[in-house]
Amino acid sequence: MYADPSLIRDVVIRVRLNEAESDLLQAIHRLTGHHKSTLLRDLFVSGATKVLAGDMDITASGEVIEGPQKSLFVQR
Repeated sequence: MYADPSLIRDVVIRVRLNEAESDLLQAIHRLTGHHKSTLLRDLFVSGATKVLAGDMDITASGEVIEGPQKSLFVQR
């Protein structure tokens, strides 16, 4: 039925947002018209790709640092 069954998205992950985060997602949703789940998935994939390429870093506290980094988690 599918050309490539490995591309079927059947893994579900629950994400909890605070009100400010939800408002940001809602604003992007209204601006683009895309489904919220699609927006979150696309933002996640984009960010994860940058982290793995060394173009963005995430500290142990979850703080995002833009630009090339030496390690995945920055200790401060």
